[in-house]
Amino acid sequence: MTEAQRAALKAASGWYARLCAGDSDTHEQQAWQHWYDADELHRQAWQQIEQLREQLGLLPGPIASSTLRGVDHGRRRLLGSLALVGLALPLGWFAWHSDTRRYWLADYRSGVGERRQWQLSDGSQLMLGTASAAQWHVDGQRRLLRLVSGEALIQSLDEARPLLVETRHGVVRSEGARFCVRSDEQGCRVAVLEQRVEVAPLRHLQAMQPLLAGQQLHFDAERLWAPRANDAATTAWTQGSLIALDQPLGEVIAELARYRHGVLRIDPALAGLKVSGSFPLADTDRALAALEHSFPLRVVRRSDYWVTLVPKV
Repeated sequence: MTEAQRAALKAASGWYARLCAGDSDTHEQQAWQHWYDADELHRQAWQQIEQLREQLGLLPGPIASSTLRGVDHGRRRLLGSLALVGLALPLGWFAWHSDTRRYWLADYRSGVGERRQWQLSDGSQLMLGTASAAQWHVDGQRRLLRLVSGEALIQSLDEARPLLVETRHGVVRSEGARFCVRSDEQGCRVAVLEQRVEVAPLRHLQAMQPLLAGQQLHFDAERLWAPRANDAATTAWTQGSLIALDQPLGEVIAELARYRHGVLRIDPALAGLKVSGSFPLADTDRALAALEHSFPLRVVRRSDYWVTLVPKV
């Protein structure tokens, strides 16, 4: 690694810690954008920081700061690891640009464990779930909400211009509907609560298909799955709850993990255990305690940011 690459990685780690601290303002975000755009080495370093962020389990800013910018010998070891990670990254890993970059530049953002609400400039209502972000654009012909990451509840106004919700997997078109959209790397789910929407996957945008109130479906860039009925779990997150209906414990834990900082893991031996119940998303420790009380498992804490569920012996 050259000195220039090392310096870029040090700067990138500092920017990551500052932005994740939760108190960055528009001026600081613009300064980061200027740094990011100024040099290809900066962009490469930021991509490497993003990869390490995934390996560290999305640690919050203060923890990331001590990890990424700790004592000198620790930093040198980390930077060496970053170099190896960078060499291993496939070129297509950031195909939809940088999610982290889009998150910080988004018009609307929520942190881990947060639910936030806004009224958009056209009067529509937007709620974002945990660690979600959206960009908003209005012109004379359309209204566009780009869901960068996470999940959203949208109450769109019925007017001449359609509201388009764009995700990496496709588009949802609304003219006055109330609906939820959730997007991740695997695909997208849309659930209609009132009125109707139209949905199209990215590769077939001309083939819009209707989805009616009370229905939901999953789609990716290639195809739409068959619609199915909404249930009690569909919008539970908007009320701060996770409702499991005879659901594998592995899926429940994966959902709870989205609402807490650090790493939450489950022993594979427990992943298929079927669970039903309602769990508070604002207090995931209480949710884990309820699971520990009701099922043959133990919650093992290496720290507040590293928790594993293992079988009770």
